[in-house]
Formats: sequence, structure tokens, C-alpha cells
Amino acid sequence: MFQAVRKAVQQFLTDPRLWRLVAGSVLISLLGFVGLWWGVREGVAWVAGHWPKYAGWLKWGQGALGFLTALLLFPTLFLVVASFFQEAVADAVEARYYPELPPTDGVPLRTLLFAGGRFFLLLVAVNLAALPFYVALLWAAGSGALLMLAVNGLLTGREYYEIVALRRLTRQDMDASRRKNRWGYFVTGVGIAALGLVPVLNLLAPVLGIAVMVHRFHGRRM
Repeated sequence: MFQAVRKAVQQFLTDPRLWRLVAGSVLISLLGFVGLWWGVREGVAWVAGHWPKYAGWLKWGQGALGFLTALLLFPTLFLVVASFFQEAVADAVEARYYPELPPTDGVPLRTLLFAGGRFFLLLVAVNLAALPFYVALLWAAGSGALLMLAVNGLLTGREYYEIVALRRLTRQDMDASRRKNRWGYFVTGVGIAALGLVPVLNLLAPVLGIAVMVHRFHGRRM
């Protein structure tokens, strides 16, 4: 695990390709942030226009509501946007550390779009369902935070593993490998999820995360 993290950080600090991917993800996510903020504001304005009795307090709160909605969803939005660049990250890591590997056909764009959308819905749905447990366990020595890391680590580890593994394995072999090494991929996912909770560093989490997962995947195959 530590060897994989060391290699990923080392490449991130020295490979401008990875910095460009981060910059592109941030730019697209910021545009999405603005779109969410505008969409919520306009939606509230539309409701206020059709139901005038609610117009007073709705219009008063529409700006703040739009901003808060986009702000709360931004980390998840960024994670989904960055998932579309993870194929390029995996290519860069394999080219540097595993040049002996044959080229891959890559993961089709349709598969990436489906995986990104599914990941977004899963993150939102599962975390909303688990929210009462997070809150309830906050009073038990921070157990709520640990549960949140475990839940998101499970989802993130599975998603990142599939992105890397489908480049080299059939789905049947991928599932067999995941079952065999599920604990290692879960721990990797928890690490990525934890990094995603740190302001500013969470912008690096998708790129560093997929780089670490590439090393973990090939390390367990060799």
C-alpha cells in the first residue's frame, strides 16, 4: 500500500500530464457548480411565480439555497467529472511504471459515462440513506465519521478498481480478482475517500486515487 502511494505521489509531482488532468477536471466542475447554482435559483423562482403565497420566503432564500446546494454537491460532482479522465491517468501510470504491458483498447466512453453516472447516484443515494446513522453515531466518539469513511471507501474502492481492472481483465476475471483481494481494495478506497474530505487536497484525490489503484492492481497480479 505504502509503495503504491509513494509511486503515485512521485509521479504526480513530476508528470505535467497529471496536473493538466486535474486542471481540466476542476474547470469542468466549476462550470457544473455554476450551472447547479443557477438551476436551483431558477427553479425556486419558477415555483415562487406559480405559487405566489410562497414567493416571499422562497425569493428571500433562493440565492443562498442555490449556492448551498451547489456547494454541498460540488465534491461529488468533481469526483464524477474526474472519473471521465481516469482512463488517461491509468495510461500515464502504466506507460511510466509498466511499459512492458501490451496496449489496451481502453474502456469505451459509453462505459465511462455509465460508470460515472452510476457512481454519482450511488454516492448520493447511499449517503442520504446512511445520513441518520452518521448523525446518530456522531455522539459515539466520532463513530459517525468512521462509518462514513467505511461506506464511501467501499463504494470508491469498488468503482476505482473496476475502472483499472476492466482495462486488462474480462468482467468475470475482474470479479474473481476483486473477491480475492477485497480487503486490500477496500482499504485503498477508504484512503481515497479520506483524502476527498480534506479541502483543496480533495481536488487531487481522483487522480492520486486512480494512480494508487493502478499500482495496487498490478502489484497483486505480479
